[in-house]
Amino acid sequence: MVRSDRDRRNLTADVAHELRTPLAALQAGLEELRDGLVQPTPEGLAGLHDQSLRLGRVVTDLAELSAVETAGLSLHLASVDLAQVARNECALREPQLRAAELTLTLEPGGPAFVRADADRLHQAIGNLLANAARYCRPGDRVTVTISVDHGQAVLSVADTGPGIPPEELPHIFDRLWRGSAAEQVAGSGIGLAVAREIVSSHGGTIQATSAPGEGTRITIRLPATG
Repeated sequence: MVRSDRDRRNLTADVAHELRTPLAALQAGLEELRDGLVQPTPEGLAGLHDQSLRLGRVVTDLAELSAVETAGLSLHLASVDLAQVARNECALREPQLRAAELTLTLEPGGPAFVRADADRLHQAIGNLLANAARYCRPGDRVTVTISVDHGQAVLSVADTGPGIPPEELPHIFDRLWRGSAAEQVAGSGIGLAVAREIVSSHGGTIQATSAPGEGTRITIRLPATG
């Protein structure tokens, strides 16, 4: 109970911190317009609009995280081929990665059946690919592989991006944690936390390995059904 209370307080503080910056920018900009200190311009209004969009993204991401944290009560389980889910999600995300000037390669390996909620798996894989698109550099590569190993279906998303400092690696699945790249990269820091909740609700594990300058690999393992 003590840990739960502490986690709840920490989450509240993190949410407040994440909302404070765009809210302060909106308030300051609107006050200047109200007091006639500046004249409305397309550029100024666009900046205020961007801040409102950032607020909306944070709220949406928090709602998504709340939903997946209770997903165990509402999973629609069926026999699902993880390789097929990965193929479909890669096809959906490929334009996003291409726009970021990344090369996406899929190595499905073969059928990898699991008992799972296909929509939630799509969501988890999509978050991993979106994360790669956000943090990788133009010209980097993203490779998705699927295999079956010792009774587990294994999905890996590996990139050739800048990597993650060792001291930050243990925290990348924490809610609202964004690390040292936060100032250069847009995002709420919730995508990987959502992926972890989805994988955990299916009885699986998710792990990350990385080193600065050597890219990052995130591996999902789920109980295979055949």
